[in-house]
Amino acid sequence: MNRPLPPTAPADERAIDQTLAQWVLQRTGSNLLATAVRVVSNAEGRGHSCAWLSDPDTGAGFDTEALAAIRRHAWVGDGRHFTPFVLDARNRFYLWRNWQHEAKLAAAIRLRCRQRTLPIPADILEGDLDALFAGMPPGITDWQRAAVAAVPGARFFVLTGGPGTGKTTTVVRMLLMLLRRARACGLPSQPSIALAAPTGKAAQRLVQAIARGKAELQVSLSQCGSAPDLQELLQHIPHADARTLHRLLGYRPMDNTFSHGPRNPLAEDIVVVDEASMVDLAMMRQLLEALRPDAVLILLGDPSQLASIDAGSVLADIVASTPPNRLPPAMANLLAPWLQNAPGTATDDAPLAGQVLTLTYSWRAGSGLQRGIEALRDTPDPAWLDTLLSARADGDLHLRHCPSPRALRSCVDGWIDRHAELLQTLLTLPVEAGAALQSLHQLQILCALRDGPFGAHGLNELIARRLAARFGIDSGHAWHHGRPLIITRNDYARGLFNGDVGIALQGAEGLRVWFELGDRDGNTGLRSFSPRALPAHESAWAITIHRSQGSEYRDVAVVLPPDEDNRILTRELVYTAISRARSHAEIWATDESLRAALARPIRREGGLRERLRPDQDPRK
Repeated sequence: MNRPLPPTAPADERAIDQTLAQWVLQRTGSNLLATAVRVVSNAEGRGHSCAWLSDPDTGAGFDTEALAAIRRHAWVGDGRHFTPFVLDARNRFYLWRNWQHEAKLAAAIRLRCRQRTLPIPADILEGDLDALFAGMPPGITDWQRAAVAAVPGARFFVLTGGPGTGKTTTVVRMLLMLLRRARACGLPSQPSIALAAPTGKAAQRLVQAIARGKAELQVSLSQCGSAPDLQELLQHIPHADARTLHRLLGYRPMDNTFSHGPRNPLAEDIVVVDEASMVDLAMMRQLLEALRPDAVLILLGDPSQLASIDAGSVLADIVASTPPNRLPPAMANLLAPWLQNAPGTATDDAPLAGQVLTLTYSWRAGSGLQRGIEALRDTPDPAWLDTLLSARADGDLHLRHCPSPRALRSCVDGWIDRHAELLQTLLTLPVEAGAALQSLHQLQILCALRDGPFGAHGLNELIARRLAARFGIDSGHAWHHGRPLIITRNDYARGLFNGDVGIALQGAEGLRVWFELGDRDGNTGLRSFSPRALPAHESAWAITIHRSQGSEYRDVAVVLPPDEDNRILTRELVYTAISRARSHAEIWATDESLRAALARPIRREGGLRERLRPDQDPRK
């Protein structure tokens, strides 16, 4: 059974995959185990938390006899005791750390779900909801009201929904409900709240969204004459500071540990995490273990977006473990007055029932763009794709055929022509920094790839040349008036974060790079830096789709490579890209590559969703 390692490595094999396999081979003498390790290491690099060894796609030929031999090896266990590797009953092969991440995370979530109570009587809830949603139309806000009514007594709550469904405005009302009924919910009379997100830029956007949501709710409460205490409590919701998860948990890069964990839990009573789809398995486990048992965790996100870069698809697994908007019978009775018109309401005994709610009504409904986004999120319909392929070029969602670099140049020229007035203003005229940044946020080219002619780097070079020829820019200088750029490394000292977009403008002090950054009061202000003072950065005429997560633009162009076999092409990639657009999106691709992407949904291998189902033991 000591088979040699496969003679041909997968195209995406990393050096660490082969190095780890060779290390195992040298110390165990088992070619078979080394091959399995090579497979699971490669799978982890692609975002999976395990490798399914009985899957013929692994190409390693693990038949029944081989699996039995691996299972007997001293370095392989079933997870009950430490072994370097774990092979479970479904032939999923894990590195020990990922097995532990899954098991510990599932156990922590299930424990928090079992602790939920229904501490507020229906008549009091009704009065609270009437005040919080005064002036808001019934029917379309049913699930928003249900989320606000369901959060009291929860220790773990997930609010999902697509773009434009009102997740942020709903979470402001959820926090206000918790503040008003803190004692009944087992919280201090003035519970502390932490806002967090996976990246610095996402944290900054959360601050801005919460500040905007508070201001809108303040106006609504004032106009409707709602309870004065709600207006006062609204001021206790923070909007001046949101931290990355690394900062919240006190990451220590010197030894790759965190200061906050089971022995030193977070002090905050309520923690809100936005863009939860970007949180990987290890980080989500760390977060759950750093919470006090009586603290409340609220996750916000869209499970249809791209998953985390590292291993796991936690938000998608949580949502998939129980159908969203399923309620336990007691909660269904409690919320019945607000769910009479809500479709899909049903009861369920799953551990997360009533603690995973999805907002279904889009406040942008009606446009072809929104219909396209919803079709991609739910079930990509071939008829929808055929409609897209034949759509008018001036529609709000359409395809531009782009099979070659020459065609790509034509698409870029068309993009420049359609936005010539805006681009000319940015590149050739004196312009105020705030107006320039607002104009810059109106349009964005998003690329599936980072490198190559169809990648962000290649597109930025091509666009720079075409703009130079069109508007007379000196293409020999990297820095010029009107150049947009994106920060690629956090700089906490300067308050610049990975994903921040700025623009270079010539002024009285020479060329300065301007950014719109949040201040300590939750307001945004303009700051400028010398180009020499910036952390790592790149031009931003085109950026990758991954970097765009959490952002929003008026017009978006999505660039897909023409090779339909490229594994980066997935349904979630296209969905994430076009859902960044508010008004207009065009896809630069071939019919074949777009169809290939829509036919390839991401399904990361792992056992978290099974562990969270009611009939499963989370320890196995």
